[in-house]
Amino acid sequence: MKRWIGISGLVVLLVLVMTGMRIQGDMGAVYFDDGSDTGENVTTEPNTPDDSFAECRDVEPKQREAREFSTLKIIAVGDLMFHMPQINSAREDDGSFDFNPPFHYVAEQIKDADIAIANLETVTAGDDIGFSGFPRFNSPEAVLDAISDTGFDLIVTSNNHSLDKGKDGIINTIDAIRDRGMEYIGTSKDRRRPFVVMDANNIKIGIISYTYGLNGLDSLLTAEERENMVNLIDRDLISEDILALNEENVDLIIAYMHWGNEYHSSYSTDQKELAEFLNNNGVDIILGSHPHVIQGIEEIHSDTKMTFVAYSMGNFISNQRYDTMGVSATEDGMMVQIEVTKDLMSGISYIRNIRVIPTWIQRNWQGNSYEYLILPVEAAIEGKLDLKLDPVTMERLEKSLSDTTKRLEN
Repeated sequence: MKRWIGISGLVVLLVLVMTGMRIQGDMGAVYFDDGSDTGENVTTEPNTPDDSFAECRDVEPKQREAREFSTLKIIAVGDLMFHMPQINSAREDDGSFDFNPPFHYVAEQIKDADIAIANLETVTAGDDIGFSGFPRFNSPEAVLDAISDTGFDLIVTSNNHSLDKGKDGIINTIDAIRDRGMEYIGTSKDRRRPFVVMDANNIKIGIISYTYGLNGLDSLLTAEERENMVNLIDRDLISEDILALNEENVDLIIAYMHWGNEYHSSYSTDQKELAEFLNNNGVDIILGSHPHVIQGIEEIHSDTKMTFVAYSMGNFISNQRYDTMGVSATEDGMMVQIEVTKDLMSGISYIRNIRVIPTWIQRNWQGNSYEYLILPVEAAIEGKLDLKLDPVTMERLEKSLSDTTKRLEN
């Protein structure tokens, strides 16, 4: 059964670790957690942290002596974009493509998650029609090989570039994602897919996803096709989807929202109001994309629950940067790690902690093309990566960390 999840004591550190989570269950019990690690995915604990938690559910003391807990780790990132300089950098001598190198320093953390999610800000409409970057993207299917190899499980496909190559682009992208064993949410081939449920370690996560628009390309689909093939932001539709999702008895609902104003470091009034609407409708985690820069995080409180919001996670990989557009904030991104624990006896689920790991996109000229690397900022600054960084790069990493911290504090 769906459980209400709340957050208190939000703390922003250099690694930006949020602790002090709590859940308010259907019967009004509140479970406060200290954020300590459970260790394995399933553990046995001698007592509940709070006797009132058990008593309100009429659990006998003998039953409470051995409780099993299951833990699920989720990691989410923002926009994966592939401009032509990136495509050229991945081209091999034989004409094939290898997009794996940029993910080298983040792959371990992504593979460590039980569910890893990313927003694909391009389509793979087919290698035979030619590749393109902005304004109408079409990337080699090899980008999905790298995304899969890196450890991503679910690809968000609803964004303003979903229709860049028309109906065939949507269909081919979905087919290519599924061919590599990954799931998708946000677009559909024919019959509308309102949500996806990911199930791991006896914990069910429901994910919904919507975009504000399609860059004026709506006419490439009929009205019926648009209704069925792209999840556009519509409050009535979102409410219906969440009601249907609750019938699946999920433990947590995540909403991936493609919204906001590009390159604005502050979230808009529309984003705030929509986040409050999602909170009131039972969404537990809101993860934003589209602005291409990091925006603030906060907890939204209502009478029934609290919701964690990351208004924009920024670019995870792209060619947008200070050198190309005079905006260094487009080089910054973040990985959001969410740890969910479930009491297998009572069915209660709660968030143990949320951890935000800042990332920065390094770009170096190597002979005849650029080299791209996604760097976890703190690890790079502390010299924990097998990578030699010059003083200029270190200075940019320090600036990235400082800028990210300031944005998340606001």
